[in-house]
Amino acid sequence: MFATMLEIFAIIAALSGHISGVTVTVPQSTVNVTVGGNATLLCTYTTTGSVDSLFIQWSFYSAKEKQPQTIYYFQNGQAYEYGEFKNRINGTTNQGNASITIFNMQPSDTGFYTCEVFDPQDSNGQNQKSVAVSVLVKPSQPHCSLRGTPETGHLVSLSCYSEEGMPAPTYQWYKVSGETLKPITEQLNTKTGLLIIGNLTTFETGYYRCTATNSLGNSSCEVDLTATHSEGGLIAGALIGAILGAVVICIIVWFLTKREKKKERKEKAANSETQPMTQKQQANVEYVNLPAQENEPVATATPSREANAANEYSIAAETAASGMPENDEMQGVETQARA
Repeated sequence: MFATMLEIFAIIAALSGHISGVTVTVPQSTVNVTVGGNATLLCTYTTTGSVDSLFIQWSFYSAKEKQPQTIYYFQNGQAYEYGEFKNRINGTTNQGNASITIFNMQPSDTGFYTCEVFDPQDSNGQNQKSVAVSVLVKPSQPHCSLRGTPETGHLVSLSCYSEEGMPAPTYQWYKVSGETLKPITEQLNTKTGLLIIGNLTTFETGYYRCTATNSLGNSSCEVDLTATHSEGGLIAGALIGAILGAVVICIIVWFLTKREKKKERKEKAANSETQPMTQKQQANVEYVNLPAQENEPVATATPSREANAANEYSIAAETAASGMPENDEMQGVETQARA
């Protein structure tokens, strides 16, 4: 677009009577080169002024860059290279020829290259042309992946994508049956590599191969729906088993904790019942073992006659009661002696 605007400006300048002193010509507007190869960008010019005062400049613009960057500059027999193109450019020094050769082209070198010839002594002596360069790359190893649940009756899709490839590769899926590859054309997008398999059946399980192809070659990858299914089942089973195991462990821990707490409550209750009794016994023991206090005056009273008589009577009665068996025994002894 920028080159078109310059052409329009040149036409307007010619119509106004100002003819540019430099005319740049690009024989090839597009150049294709394989990765690792060398690209020769042809550019010629004519001028009505002095050749010694000319400047030659090449700029590079890619989709990743916001603005063009100078990669080559030539003036007064001196050439300069810049950026990632340093030591990779060989420029032609012949009069009227501004062509360059770039060595070891890489995918990142794909873009637009502008040849500009400028005469500082002529205000109208400026002109430029652009060349579109494509670095051709064989498709890289594609990534095959499965989307959806590989179970009978479920919607399943297979995707295939190569990160590198110029021109852009096309994709084709095949069903692998022994040594035979059966192309699949239904529900397939050859530009994106997306294959949709609706309502998966037992017949559709197995190996699938995707091939990415362009003018330089092809690369492929495979997906095993059966293996993926089994792996998914194993993962699901392992996950469920782990969850159940965790639940069982939690229940056991809860049960043991509850039983331990119950045991502690019983021990506390038993201790609380035993403690008051022990305290009472200790109180009684302390009461009985109180030491007799000495040196304290004890008040004595003279017993009356009635009290003495009562005491004597009680003593006599006790003596008589306790002595009755002894008298019987004595009497028995005496009786035996007399006989």
